[in-house]
Amino acid sequence: MKIECTDKRTFQLTDIGQSVGQLTYKSLFSYNAEITLPNSDHYQIKPVGFFGTSITVTKNETEIANLKMNWKGQIVMTFQNSQEFVFKAKGAFLDKYFIENKEEEKLIQFDPHFNWSKFTYNYDISYDKKPEDILFVLLGVYAANYFIAVMSGAIVS
Repeated sequence: MKIECTDKRTFQLTDIGQSVGQLTYKSLFSYNAEITLPNSDHYQIKPVGFFGTSITVTKNETEIANLKMNWKGQIVMTFQNSQEFVFKAKGAFLDKYFIENKEEEKLIQFDPHFNWSKFTYNYDISYDKKPEDILFVLLGVYAANYFIAVMSGAIVS
């Protein structure tokens, strides 16, 4: 799987050259976004609270998941069914991103590639077992973008 940033706001997820989902930010300097899947499902992502450190994912105004950064610099992803996953950055320069389950098994790895000519990130996505939930993969991309923005000190609303 690969993620390609097409216009600084849109991240297109492809698998074997075929589009399987899209993450689109409302504006360049916003954490508000929408995930669109091929079956026409739409999910809204927006920060809540004063500091915006908690993020809700909704479908038809029903909360599906919650993302929250903890004090370790990790993003905890909690779903409606109480499943919990952790998004972590590793490497000498914190340049490799992983989603792990509670047993600390790596489920998905995101390898960012910065495109200097477009000033955007693209990602290679690797895994041992192919994830069936495309929403889960796109939330990982959102978490990676969020982590990069927070760690770089980007001010967004």
